[in-house]
Amino acid sequence: MKQTMGLVGRKIGMTRIFGPDGNAIPVTVIQAGPCPIVEKRTPERNGYSALQIGFEEVPAHRLNKPERGHQQKANCGFYKMLKEIRLPDASGFEVGQSLTVEIFQRGDRVAVTGTSKGRGFAGVIRRWNFGGAPATHGHEKVHRKPGSIGQCAWPSKVFKGKKLPGHYGAKRSTVLNVEIVDVRPEENVVLVRGQVPGPKQGIVVLRKMK
Repeated sequence: MKQTMGLVGRKIGMTRIFGPDGNAIPVTVIQAGPCPIVEKRTPERNGYSALQIGFEEVPAHRLNKPERGHQQKANCGFYKMLKEIRLPDASGFEVGQSLTVEIFQRGDRVAVTGTSKGRGFAGVIRRWNFGGAPATHGHEKVHRKPGSIGQCAWPSKVFKGKKLPGHYGAKRSTVLNVEIVDVRPEENVVLVRGQVPGPKQGIVVLRKMK
């Protein structure tokens, strides 16, 4: 499935709502848009087609001079963050046009992209779900160690990609085919089924799939 038009939003948190059949549905609440179009990318000028959209309006003095100069060309305010949404054809959109949650409908499928929670340095049991060493039978102070990670004689190295302790989380992550349970234009809110990447107040990008 291809990703098309989208919005930038902020993850408010999770709750649940009840469907027509009375079953509880876990949902993530996302405040998305309104996102004005700050710039259009065209194949003739940029080599590809895309829209650059803004999110969360801020006073002009909160931006540096290059950012102000870039955003004031659109004459639609100044925004904390800009995101680029690639499209097969952006000719139907104009700079200054505002995109809202009304581009989505209940039952649509979207791809949600965010930055996963950063959990700092983690061992192999937490990071990779290793089983660990036995608790007894001569094992001392190695219960959460990874065990053997290579060979002693040949090739005398650890192969790239080996699962080892390290930084866990804080990576760009995308969940595909997420169902939109409800759209509330008066509140600029979208409810999607289940969980999405990132902490509360984290920035996410929602893109329609077709």
